[in-house]
Amino acid sequence: MADETDIGIILRTKLHRPPAPSDYVHRPRLSEYLDQQLERPLALVSAPAGYGKSTLVSCWLDRCDSPNAWISLDENDNDLRQFLSYFLAAVETVFPNSVKETMTLVNAPTLPPLSTLVGTLANELDMIEEDFILVLDDIHTVREKSVHHLLYDLLRHPPRPMHMVLIGRRDPLLNIAAFRARSQLAEVRLQDLRFTAGETATYLKQILNRQFDEDLATAWSEKTEGWVTGLRLAALSMQHRGDIKNILPELKGSTQYVMEYLFNEVLSHQPPDLRDFL
Repeated sequence: MADETDIGIILRTKLHRPPAPSDYVHRPRLSEYLDQQLERPLALVSAPAGYGKSTLVSCWLDRCDSPNAWISLDENDNDLRQFLSYFLAAVETVFPNSVKETMTLVNAPTLPPLSTLVGTLANELDMIEEDFILVLDDIHTVREKSVHHLLYDLLRHPPRPMHMVLIGRRDPLLNIAAFRARSQLAEVRLQDLRFTAGETATYLKQILNRQFDEDLATAWSEKTEGWVTGLRLAALSMQHRGDIKNILPELKGSTQYVMEYLFNEVLSHQPPDLRDFL
């Protein structure tokens, strides 16, 4: 197997921003909030699986004027050298040759001290002449302390052009309270991502190809607690069952697809002892 710590042979597809799904419901209240927070160095989009975190940020970037880069993280990125290799490669997708000195340090046989890496990287990022957005998706998959120390130290004195967006199913191992106290943090959380009744009506109309009145949309939104994936899977499971009004009271029990999703996306990713307990 090739050594992925070599920045020349990293998996380029991890740097591709996920496209918007065909049934995406534009959410201007959240897009406008993210627009308004661009002056802050850090935005955190944190919620459990299935609330449309990555889709929201990707669709926001479609409408955003700033250059942007994306990294889809995974379990293999629990290594400081590899993490930095992807970080630098992402920056260079929009600003080629902008982090050459840091690349040299990362590709050295032995990594220099963290303070040297952070200082060199911060200086090179600060020299970029255009504001940009860097998204680290699935940050919850990275638990390596050195990676989180690097991000925290980098954001303590953030490069002026960079706005970093962290997307995860739980908060990263950073001192979030410190960034919040310094007014350096924008936050989008579960309560923000829940679908409103209006968004629910628009979404169900697209999936089921029928109109929904306000009362029915509100009832569906309350039944699913605004969870977009639960809403979609429940609607698909009932697509061919007739009158939606008569089916609504059965929503809690008609959850075959929802259960499959929960098992594959939530339960299977828990530690073995917690999975056994559940």
